[in-house]
Amino acid sequence: MQNRFSEIFLSHGVNYYDADKPLQEAIKYFGIATDKSLSSLGKYVSTNLIESLDFIDHYAKPVLQTWSLMGERIDYVRISPDHASVLQKLQEFGTIRSLEGKPADLMHHFLSGYLISDSGIFCTLTLTAQTAYIIQKYGGHELKKKFLGKFFQEDHPWYGATFYTEIQGGSDLGANRTIAREENGKVMLSGQDKYFASDSGIADAALVTARFNGSPDGAKGISLFLVPSHLEDGKPNYEIRRLKNKLGTTAVPTGEVEFNRSEAYQIGNGRNGIYLAMEALVISRIDDAIAAVGIARKALWEACLYAQKRTAFGKRLIEHPLMKRDLIELEISLESALILSLLAANAFNSVSKVEPPYNPEYQLARILGNIAKTISAEVSANVTRYSMEILGGIGFLEEFPMAKFHRDSIVTSIWEGTSNIQALEVMEVFLKHRGIEIMENYFSERASKIADREFARKMEGHISLGFQNIREWMSSGEPEFYAKETLFAIGNLVAACEMELAGQANQGGLYAKSSRAFFSRYILGKSQPHSLISGNIVLMEWM
Repeated sequence: MQNRFSEIFLSHGVNYYDADKPLQEAIKYFGIATDKSLSSLGKYVSTNLIESLDFIDHYAKPVLQTWSLMGERIDYVRISPDHASVLQKLQEFGTIRSLEGKPADLMHHFLSGYLISDSGIFCTLTLTAQTAYIIQKYGGHELKKKFLGKFFQEDHPWYGATFYTEIQGGSDLGANRTIAREENGKVMLSGQDKYFASDSGIADAALVTARFNGSPDGAKGISLFLVPSHLEDGKPNYEIRRLKNKLGTTAVPTGEVEFNRSEAYQIGNGRNGIYLAMEALVISRIDDAIAAVGIARKALWEACLYAQKRTAFGKRLIEHPLMKRDLIELEISLESALILSLLAANAFNSVSKVEPPYNPEYQLARILGNIAKTISAEVSANVTRYSMEILGGIGFLEEFPMAKFHRDSIVTSIWEGTSNIQALEVMEVFLKHRGIEIMENYFSERASKIADREFARKMEGHISLGFQNIREWMSSGEPEFYAKETLFAIGNLVAACEMELAGQANQGGLYAKSSRAFFSRYILGKSQPHSLISGNIVLMEWM
């Protein structure tokens, strides 16, 4: 039987790990330890995974089977055999088992997420990783003994989820109405409001936010629980009301969950529940950033291959100056998002042993995670949208994979908190946890490493001006109004510093060329001169 997927997807067969030069430069710059399985995964994604997930997206969506043949409530979410096979295959690449150990090493998982990137299938792995991470770090001896090993086993590994969001509160977890009660030495949850419960029907256990009856109102009254999907006798421990009909991310079923005296296990205590719940979200926010960049990379790769083959008005698309300019500017923004995402991933990985009350290093990692998610999601939406435009009308057709890339990229700005939520969290760190001082120390250390002292002085001048503005915004009486300006100001300066240092570490590399162009466009706010763009076509030629 012939497989002609390569005729509708030009990147088919590309090794998304070995051939990705910006990724390889960034890994070397950050000194991230890797293994050969990432190369195998990079090949598997383009030759098998994208085709499978494109087919699942169009023709094999998960479905909810509420009743058994004998009339018993089973809430069974059916996925296609290929869907199940894909999940098992991705597990074999170590996307979850690499976390086993204390403290957890998350970098293999994060890099795997960049290669997999698909927001649907990777969401299942993200939710599993953060569930295992929280149990491993904060679960008591009995809880770990009973559940933790199940997530790392080779045969039939468990999958996880986070059921936080409720219909009346959204990102405001303090508005949760799910109630926990102690009954005969057990904790039971009751509540009908878990409205965006991703991995419903796939997850074997979920992290769930709820409040004990009588706990204080607001976020401080929230506790965190592990809730198995089934009781020991095999009966469902909660009900799945329905699955959502979503724009994208089809491979992860998202449902509405109801608890009716559902058996639960508390993690941590009543004083730190909200902190542990939010720590789990740092992992998924970094995964959002990583996945957003990975999706955009695949879309831009496909667009570049198309632009090299397609002719219009007597020339290949990529030979037209305006198209060349557009592609290079997209590449520069994408390389900046990659640097930010890996920086945030590396920073959080280095503080994975830190517990509440969190130290300044943890707060720095938290800030970087908020920044990376927001900027990477925006870059991804822009890159995937314009990559569709490069293909013209066929880029808008669902019979080709490009449209799915764009649909899946959009959710990365929404899941685990919108861009406004990310900006407000950065503002909170600035106002309550000496965030301005933390970031000033960061910039002082990073800028001092820039070898080109003339350029370093320019960078230091813009950093000083940036913090002058931020201090004015924070003391304005309406700091929330300026929260997003603060996030982007800090994020662009971080990207400019790290891109310059990455280029300095590899003088003949891509970042050596893209860093100054990024500085001109995003720090100085200048349009790119023709000489800078025309001299940077090498940024695209590797694809």
